[in-house]
Amino acid sequence: MRNLKRVCSMFLALILALGLCTTAFAAVEDTGFSDVAADSWYADAAIYCREHGVMNGTSATTFGPDTTMSRAMLATVLYRAAGSPAVSGIADFTDVAFTAYYADAAAWASAEGIVSGYGNGLFGSDDPVTREQIATILWRYEGSPVPSDTSRSFVDQASIASYAVDAVAWARENGIINGMTGNLFAPKSPATRAQVATILMNYLQDETTTPTPEPTPDEGDNILVAYFSATGNTENIANHLDALLDADLYEIVPQEPYTSADLDYNNSSSRSQAEQRDPNARPAISGRVENMEDYDVIFLGYPIWNGQAPRIISTFLESYDLADKTIVPFCTSASSGIGSSATNLHDLASDANWLSGQRFSGNASQSTVASWVDGLDLPETVADASSDASATMQIRLAFDGKEAVVTLEDNATTRDFLSMLPMTLTFEDYAGSEKISYLPRDLSTEDAPSSYDPAVGDLILYAPWGNLAVFYRDAGRSSGPVPMGHVESGLDLLTAMNGEFEVTVSVAA
Repeated sequence: MRNLKRVCSMFLALILALGLCTTAFAAVEDTGFSDVAADSWYADAAIYCREHGVMNGTSATTFGPDTTMSRAMLATVLYRAAGSPAVSGIADFTDVAFTAYYADAAAWASAEGIVSGYGNGLFGSDDPVTREQIATILWRYEGSPVPSDTSRSFVDQASIASYAVDAVAWARENGIINGMTGNLFAPKSPATRAQVATILMNYLQDETTTPTPEPTPDEGDNILVAYFSATGNTENIANHLDALLDADLYEIVPQEPYTSADLDYNNSSSRSQAEQRDPNARPAISGRVENMEDYDVIFLGYPIWNGQAPRIISTFLESYDLADKTIVPFCTSASSGIGSSATNLHDLASDANWLSGQRFSGNASQSTVASWVDGLDLPETVADASSDASATMQIRLAFDGKEAVVTLEDNATTRDFLSMLPMTLTFEDYAGSEKISYLPRDLSTEDAPSSYDPAVGDLILYAPWGNLAVFYRDAGRSSGPVPMGHVESGLDLLTAMNGEFEVTVSVAA
């Protein structure tokens, strides 16, 4: 896999060197905040974060620069920086009211494992965020890596909470959070809003001026997955295609990033709404694919905005000579189909060979994407690659002289499941939408998504109850399902079975 997206984490930017509060910025005449002097070191940062919808003031006229960053504030800032993605349900904390300004942020941060609660149903909304907590947030986000050097210690090492020891060591060796004067870490010291605003500004301004690196395909590769993703949903599908096709990834990055305010679809004056009303709008792109001539097939991904592709997709298509290339559009949407969003793009690359597109939910499984790719009329080399990738893990469900074939996801759950095969399970109908079977033991759920929207034909594990389920009707999003695969053939035969029935599960030859 050659992921050519510029790797730069919001969380790394947020945590970097909280001691940089003495950095000077260009002077401004009036900040608009009564408590932010024009010549203060954080003046530009306060203004920048306000204008880009990342951090609001503590009131209409104040910013609260010396106010410590509370857990609720931090969760909200990170949530906004991530594009305010949709959340399922409400925060499961007794101290987070569903009407609280940070309710969605708390639910998102908890579901993503970014900011955890204290236990006993408490989020600790008003508690200040300390340096050791920030180190731990980033460490967990990175997958809790084991620090390679634990020999160095701070003078106040004994004051670091046990849960944060590895996180602090890792943060130090990677230059993420350095010690203070006298080799102190000050683990309980809180971060202020001024510090966080400054670091956010530095990160976001760097993102707007640094072009996305151009792809450089290996010899013989001819597949490009180009995508624009405002909230991460389309990126998820693009990553699936990368894994299936061993393609080159290129993220279409706007020169001026979209803020949460820009993406407010309920505000007719927001940037996204204004652009969608203007057929001539062409948002600028940071960087370009300089070697476009090397690609034969381009998978082009985007979210649905007002039933159509964002105008930045038009910018992309008009930036290259795409004659004789095969373009395969795909989109993500919670409800809208791909509709005319793809066909309306054809005139922008009229000499290309356009294939029919597909709409996915943002958390669609890899097997669902593979099933779509397998049905495409792709050039022979691409079709062979997708067939090889999607056929790597298949199982057979044998029942009553019939058979269903399932293509599996490559994740910890399916690998654990494969270790149990072959075996015979008893299936039965549930809720008129799925066939279920209870397993003899729990399966690994490492890296499982916090929520998943099963599609017809999906095989999932309901982790809380320890059962498999094959969906033959839409059931809607719910908490607990772990995607395991997709039925490629025989779903109708499985659906037609009544009552309890035995199924022999084995690895496909």
